[in-house]
Amino acid sequence: MIRINLLPIRTTKRQEAVRGQILLAGVGAGVLVGLLIFVHGVMVARVASAESEVRELQTQVDQMKAIAAQAEQAEKLKGELEKKLDVIKRLKANRSGPVQLLDELADATPEKLSLTTVDEEDSKIKLAGMAVSNEVISQFLSNLEQSSFFDDVYLNSIEQANKDGVQVKVFSITARFVVPGLAEEAPPAEGEAAPPPPPPPAGEE
Repeated sequence: MIRINLLPIRTTKRQEAVRGQILLAGVGAGVLVGLLIFVHGVMVARVASAESEVRELQTQVDQMKAIAAQAEQAEKLKGELEKKLDVIKRLKANRSGPVQLLDELADATPEKLSLTTVDEEDSKIKLAGMAVSNEVISQFLSNLEQSSFFDDVYLNSIEQANKDGVQVKVFSITARFVVPGLAEEAPPAEGEAAPPPPPPPAGEE
């Protein structure tokens, strides 16, 4: 009887199977490594893109901050310039105020009225004078009120007087001298007496 030893054949097949499994494992490991490398590359690219966007946004933020700082500085300079212009305007008004006051009074004074006293202090004007009638004084008051240089015009008193044998009306007026274009003065402080209201028009005596 012939005997055949099959052990070497089985051993060879087993070794081939093991080599096939090892080959498959190697291919799988290579594919896995390649996939990991690809994913890593994608992640690196995304991180680099995100960092680039962050840098671009930071640049824009810095530019906006610079623009905001320039705008704030410009607004500050504008405010300082307006203050300086206001000071210059007030200085000019104070320098030309007395001349302008006399010019305006001359324009407002009727022919049959003469001023005997003109006092000015802190823009408050006190006028005293004589006129031939109450109507002339009323015309003078109206002229002052229509002028843009006078405000708060009040007639304080009218009295009959004899001037060189002629009957005349002696009057007293208060007003406030203002310069158009300048900020108006603050209203009277609390507790400060307001100017007296004008008396009712008086007829000829």
